[in-house]
Amino acid sequence: MLGPEPGPTTTAVASLVTGSTVRAARPGLTALPLLTALAFIVTVDARMLTPLLPTIAASLGTTVAAVGLAATAYMLPYGLCQFFYGPLADRFGGIRVVRLAAIGFGAGTLLTSQAPTVLVLDAVRFVNGVFAAAVIPLTLVHIGETVPYASRQGAIGRFVATMSIAQSLSAAIGGMIAHFVSWRALYVGAGVAALVPALLLFGVAPARPRDTGGVTGWARYRAVLRRPAARVLFAIVGFEGLFLWGGFTYLGAVAVARFGLNELEVGLLLALYGVATLVAGVSLARIRSRVPERYLAAIGGALKGAGYLLMVPRGPVALYGLAIAMLGLGYVALHTTLQTRATELAPEARGTAVALFAFCLFMGGSVGSAVFGPLVTHGWHRLFLGICGASLLGLGGLTLPLLGRPLDTR
Repeated sequence: MLGPEPGPTTTAVASLVTGSTVRAARPGLTALPLLTALAFIVTVDARMLTPLLPTIAASLGTTVAAVGLAATAYMLPYGLCQFFYGPLADRFGGIRVVRLAAIGFGAGTLLTSQAPTVLVLDAVRFVNGVFAAAVIPLTLVHIGETVPYASRQGAIGRFVATMSIAQSLSAAIGGMIAHFVSWRALYVGAGVAALVPALLLFGVAPARPRDTGGVTGWARYRAVLRRPAARVLFAIVGFEGLFLWGGFTYLGAVAVARFGLNELEVGLLLALYGVATLVAGVSLARIRSRVPERYLAAIGGALKGAGYLLMVPRGPVALYGLAIAMLGLGYVALHTTLQTRATELAPEARGTAVALFAFCLFMGGSVGSAVFGPLVTHGWHRLFLGICGASLLGLGGLTLPLLGRPLDTR
């Protein structure tokens, strides 16, 4: 998907996310639609790999587990670079940071399409993760700075719904193009598409850096981490990343092994996750007005855990698809609750707090991808799925007492 042209369409995208537009440098060109377009493409890029694992492995003459390490190579720097992007955004403003990172991301995605070996693939995915790391967290910071807390989870839910469209397209269209054309063509298209909103973002006036209350440098991390609520939140999201994203990396490979599906069929199956997050994200504001935060988070953990456990028996493909949809519903319920809290942990260092949140999520995901790969390669699918399911059920139960207190931002 190309970045949106300035005008009514991009204004509508901004309204979908926050319900309002952002003041721009000149008429028709605003930050939020461009940030959303970039986040959309970053999501497509990150999720395309899952249905393509068997195809890329065959193309490069290696194993699914070896290609799966490309997901770890992407998520590891994605998490680590949050240590730099958060404070940079607090100091210079998120727009300035995203402008440069988006150019690097587009170039890195184009390089992915040219990888001749799995080692080169891992290297370019690492570089891509470095630049991709800035986009989604700093878009969430932008939402945190422009939407009041009372309605913020609904706004984040709508943003997640937009990202879910990207997830659905990345799985369905990714599988289709890989089946009929080539997996390399996907990365060429994504790289070119990313450069369009990246260049347009240079026409947006960056906001003034926020008042940090005298908190600078590494002191920003201390200001965030000294809060008990922050430590609890980061631990929860780290384990969520380990068992949800670490496990999700291999759901396409398990579907191929069990049901003999091709790339297109795997893509359509995994697209159910995106459809579920779209439905839940659009409905989230209404649901949140009736369900307290901690109960919504607990329901999300239960849905994700039950989804993985539903895949343990070797049932029909329809049951497998239902389980994938349950993961999407659970993700919206649990993750947007955690994400909303992250935007308000430390208002004087909001970029740093959201960056630490993303760091924990993606570090968990990178560890999970590395740990579960050998289990999938050796055919221990039930053990892998059972570990993820039981762990997410337990995590959902823990959110009830851990998120029971009102958020303290002191």
